[in-house]
Amino acid sequence: MLLIDQDFLPQATSLIKMATSHICISTFKAEISPQPRGRRIFAFFKTLYEKHKSGVKVDFLLNWNSQHRAVPTCNTLTLRELKAQGINIRTLPNNRCCHAKIILVDNAKAIVGSHNLSIASTRKNFETSYLITNKVSIYRLASVFKHNLENSTTPKI
Repeated sequence: MLLIDQDFLPQATSLIKMATSHICISTFKAEISPQPRGRRIFAFFKTLYEKHKSGVKVDFLLNWNSQHRAVPTCNTLTLRELKAQGINIRTLPNNRCCHAKIILVDNAKAIVGSHNLSIASTRKNFETSYLITNKVSIYRLASVFKHNLENSTTPKI
């Protein structure tokens, strides 16, 4: 299923809500903002926290760079917030850019595309993503995510 522009966030939130065992997320930019213009993305993160607190494992890969090159400013706050929530937040080694946008739930469904977890991506940018249910594609995506997670590090802020 093709998700264009503002179709993404409702589908992503629905995917998180259906999780029963494991959520994998990878993104370049994540913005947690309680401001009125960010309330929909804030609700997405609240749903993620609730799932984590209910026992669903959450692995989150976020773009980070020790020299802060090509790192969205909001990622610092997001790293701190996700750590405070007890979520397994990781970054790629050797300042490698994490540009993949993935939400993978229970190795059964995934969203892959251009949407960051940010206000601009969910409100005004031209973005496209796909909801994937094909078992072969999901297996490959899960393998790639697992490999990158195993080779990732805990960020030092």
